[in-house]
Amino acid sequence: MTKPTVLFVDDVQVRSTMEIAASDMRKRGFRVEYYPTMGALGADSGTLSEADVLIVSSNHPCTRAIMSGGKRLRSVIFPASGTETMDFPAARDLGILVGHGAYPENAESMAESAIMLTLVSLYDLHRSEWLLRNRQPRPGTLYARMLKGKTIGLVGFGRIGQAVAARLQNWHASILAYSASIGSKVLPAGVQAAELDELLRQSDVVCIVCALNEQTRGLIDARRLGLMKPTAVLINISRGAIIDEQALYQTLRDKRIAKAALDVYAVEPLPHDSPLRELDNAVLTPHIVGHTLNTIEAGEKNLIEGILRVLRGEPPPYVRNPEVLEQWRRLWGAKDISRSSGSSNQSTA
Repeated sequence: MTKPTVLFVDDVQVRSTMEIAASDMRKRGFRVEYYPTMGALGADSGTLSEADVLIVSSNHPCTRAIMSGGKRLRSVIFPASGTETMDFPAARDLGILVGHGAYPENAESMAESAIMLTLVSLYDLHRSEWLLRNRQPRPGTLYARMLKGKTIGLVGFGRIGQAVAARLQNWHASILAYSASIGSKVLPAGVQAAELDELLRQSDVVCIVCALNEQTRGLIDARRLGLMKPTAVLINISRGAIIDEQALYQTLRDKRIAKAALDVYAVEPLPHDSPLRELDNAVLTPHIVGHTLNTIEAGEKNLIEGILRVLRGEPPPYVRNPEVLEQWRRLWGAKDISRSSGSSNQSTA
């Protein structure tokens, strides 16, 4: 019987997780192929036609053409939680399940990082560090502000937004949440739904924790930045394209809001000549702030388990397009090929 075939498309942000999973698959006797780009994968039509599982990141567009070339492709799995480059209508039409890294440690680490950036910004930690490192005297006028009593606005209320809200419960802060899908959902105690413009007007700290899609691309534009308080802080740990970056730069340059803390950008890595680098009221980190060692370990296990489940004819642990499940089970549910390599399929525990 033909060996199960697992294809990986490289991405530096999740490379270590992919390499661990690829090594595990090879030890099990599966066929593993690694590609530097999606274009390189598309050019290898023969191998693509034999793929059972495809591993890609949200930095690579997974198109209908690619998936159609996988004649026996069961699933596309994203090691991390982001899936904005996936052609979901094509996946639905082709009966392909999309797995992703929605494991708890992912949302929990990102939530902790959002709160960390909030405190770093409110307390102006980097200014305090600068004073000491540059042998400056203790200033006569203090500048740190408490989180207690502040209004925190969460733009997005999915897994990460809910995890942020849960961790703020004992901080004596007011929490507002905006999401296009909130509707009439029952919100946790201490969380109040708000329209986006009103959230921006009222919040002392605005955290962007929503997914990037056609509805959220450019959501925080110049007009909406203009609604924020001059003392407000803007945190973005989601995707850079949700904010109009040029408008944000101008807003920060003109001190129309107090500070921004950004881990994501419209172009990554952040270009060396980006004007954001010149600002003294911006905290900038390289899309890494919530990527903990705990996240990496959990991500490796999740990716390996997802591949093995798919090859057994079972859905991966976290399915991004559950509407395809019934169709997918009819196609693959009774077809376990995980032992066709002759391997022992050792446990991942």
